[in-house]
Amino acid sequence: MLTRTLRRIKNRVLRAPGQRPEPRTAQTRPSIDQALLDDLAKRDSWFHSHFAWAPGVVVDYLGRLVSLESSKVLDFGCGEGLMAKGVARFAREVHGVDLTPRFWRLEQRVAEIFGEQNGLPPVNLRTVDAREPLPYSDGAFDAVFAWSVFEHVDDVPRALREIHRVLRPGGAFFLIINPLYYSAHGGHLWNVLDEPWIHLRLDEEELLERIRRATLGTDVEEGNTAVFQGQDPEAFRKGLFNCVRSLNKLTLGRLVQDVRDAGFATVALETKQTLPHQPPADLLERFSRDDLMTDEVTMLLSR
Repeated sequence: MLTRTLRRIKNRVLRAPGQRPEPRTAQTRPSIDQALLDDLAKRDSWFHSHFAWAPGVVVDYLGRLVSLESSKVLDFGCGEGLMAKGVARFAREVHGVDLTPRFWRLEQRVAEIFGEQNGLPPVNLRTVDAREPLPYSDGAFDAVFAWSVFEHVDDVPRALREIHRVLRPGGAFFLIINPLYYSAHGGHLWNVLDEPWIHLRLDEEELLERIRRATLGTDVEEGNTAVFQGQDPEAFRKGLFNCVRSLNKLTLGRLVQDVRDAGFATVALETKQTLPHQPPADLLERFSRDDLMTDEVTMLLSR
């Protein structure tokens, strides 16, 4: 049944799997000089990807179902807040939630790039408790997005039901996960352990021991404002431990089922394989080829 459902959804995709949409060229408010953004992409690719490129992808997808210029938008799992800030250039109002207040330096970091008088719209970011309902009324938002968040969510069905609740009827929900857990680098350790599928070959304690022994490079690159830049190696290592422990091993099939159970209609589902690795025979005996080979899933959903 689930296989037939996936096949029907894939036949309705808006763009062929594996093709990354170009961000739309709609008017932003306010305008930021394109030459500045182009220069930013060269000297601080991390900031650019989170403030300009990824928000452009979000805007492209959500804009297929709602008019963002008049929309109230929620960033579910906003992290440091840069994506929310980028989407705010296109939307009427943007809110964001996360479990930890990593966004406390957002305005300072934006001012360092664009100046104090940058005129960028404010965003409303807050911490939440995963055990509590989202602090918004039913149907409060016209659109929601979650970028590489759901592989870390403890209770995926509950989170999806909450997003469904705070989204108005006809609202849009964009969701992307990269990498999926069973793919070659689904352990999120590519910066320190680049062996494909190492997280499936070792148990958690063995994996953590490999991280303990790894040499971590945390030198600051000039102009790079990534949140992990300049961290003490042990603080960086602790972050990696927490990341590994937070992974919920969500599969594409389980995600599709949970989305449907939460009451969403799937408008588009796209999957892709971005890495050249082929899974070894021993892993194929334990896991499905589709799970091992699918790095990314992108979903556009309607309430």
